[in-house]
Amino acid sequence: MKQRGFTLIEIIIATSLFSLLMASYYSVVMNVMILEEHARDQRAFASIGPAILDLVEDDLLSVYTHPRALNAYPFRGDDDSLGGQPADEMNFVLTRGSIHREEFHENDAWIRSPINEVGYKLTRADASFGDVRKLYRRETYYVDSTPLQGGDYYEVYDRVVAFDILYVGYPVEETERTDQDTMGDHRYDTFESWDSEERKFLPTAAIITLTIEPPQLIAADRDTEVPQRRTFVRIVQFIQGDDVLPGEAAPAQPTPASSTPTQPGR
Repeated sequence: MKQRGFTLIEIIIATSLFSLLMASYYSVVMNVMILEEHARDQRAFASIGPAILDLVEDDLLSVYTHPRALNAYPFRGDDDSLGGQPADEMNFVLTRGSIHREEFHENDAWIRSPINEVGYKLTRADASFGDVRKLYRRETYYVDSTPLQGGDYYEVYDRVVAFDILYVGYPVEETERTDQDTMGDHRYDTFESWDSEERKFLPTAAIITLTIEPPQLIAADRDTEVPQRRTFVRIVQFIQGDDVLPGEAAPAQPTPASSTPTQPGR
């Protein structure tokens, strides 16, 4: 009996069908991988805002809370804007180990300061990234004669759209008062700015609003898609210190454990 093989046309048809099946399979696999990567990016993006606010909250919970008196460390929050978006700034002294360390020459050891100057500030980013800003954390090892100035600035995040802070305190007659709210049995006002040297006490709480964009968004993407933004809100209640009586001296300020430190390593 004569055996019949495949014709050229049959082989071409079979190869074409196999190619179509493989192309469909590849398309499905690629779509699944893209969706998985997108979901992973979204989860990572959703964690950036809370992580930034955790850092700010940890600092505010460690604010120097000794009584307000002559030469006591101040707290100041300034209302500002960049490109029509809130870009507030905070400067204060905190009693928490410094993130960055200094080297002391006596024993060549790198140690952290138990009390530091800290601040947060937005600056303009590269023009190619539109209206996003860079958020910086200022830190000065120990405290000098100008606790609200100087120090080194370390970048926290470079896709910040807005950084807005409202301060909650007892009602006073001031033109900057913006609103009133009831918290528990006490009635408070919210303020756009706060200066403890003028008010002689810290705010009761701070309402922090942070708006950011995803880190993976590059300049070329802005021509084809609208940047996704997310807004996070955190309320931080300050830990208050007791007031001193008029005429009392300010608490003694601690001194460094060793000689003048060098600049911290980057």
